Amino acid sequence: MRNVFIEGIPGSGKSTLLGELQKNFPGYNCYYEGDISPVELAWCSYITYEQYKKAIEDWPQLEIKIKENSKREENHYIVSYTRIHTDNHDFYKYMEQYEIYGGRKNIQEFSNIIFERFRSFNGTGNVFECSFFQNIIEELMLFAEYDDAQILDFYNKLITNILDDFLVIRLISTDIENSIKQIKKERINEQGEEVWYHLMMNYLNQSPYGKSHNYKNFNDMLKHFHRRISIEKRISNELLHKRCIDVESKNYHLKDIIDLI
Repeated sequence: MRNVFIEGIPGSGKSTLLGELQKNFPGYNCYYEGDISPVELAWCSYITYEQYKKAIEDWPQLEIKIKENSKREENHYIVSYTRIHTDNHDFYKYMEQYEIYGGRKNIQEFSNIIFERFRSFNGTGNVFECSFFQNIIEELMLFAEYDDAQILDFYNKLITNILDDFLVIRLISTDIENSIKQIKKERINEQGEEVWYHLMMNYLNQSPYGKSHNYKNFNDMLKHFHRRISIEKRISNELLHKRCIDVESKNYHLKDIIDLI
């Protein structure tokens, strides 16, 4: 058994592929983005005991849900707060401030957390959604403002921390522009507002890299994804070699992927 990381831009079918692998490999642990994962922390709070205790004290009506969606990890608690449903948006704002992404940690703290989690994780038979490239690379690109060489150096160090056998599956979108336009249309609210697009544009625009490069519109978003894909390809070719395979998004034979795993 090995660990499998599924990667790709928004709309490439990561969740769909993970769901199919979950059906075909019932003995594997499958982690969607936002789940409490042994390696990834996206959409989760990474908080101290005191911060965890305060959250429960401030939202006693959510205590059971908070505990159900939390896991203690040495000196910290991981809270999958986006899995908790409440009309109190102050709760989400409180928990969001303790994510490790979005420039909330300086680059040294961020790097130490990522390296330590990959180094301390032991075990095989896991499938992870966007836990190897997506969130980490975007943090390095947008908030640390690393150039391509610095990002490759980061991944060179990261890969040395992974002791167990692993495979990265990259879902490649052959038409990035239309893929993003499709997601733009699909991820809307009940009023028909393009919620995902506005959140993503704000995320890009407000990042240090976005500000310094005057990011404003859809074309800037495309530039971002093209650069990210280019960096992922370099990491794959120069560092991962046979531990990474490229699969055309939504145009593959599931059996071929199953055979590789």
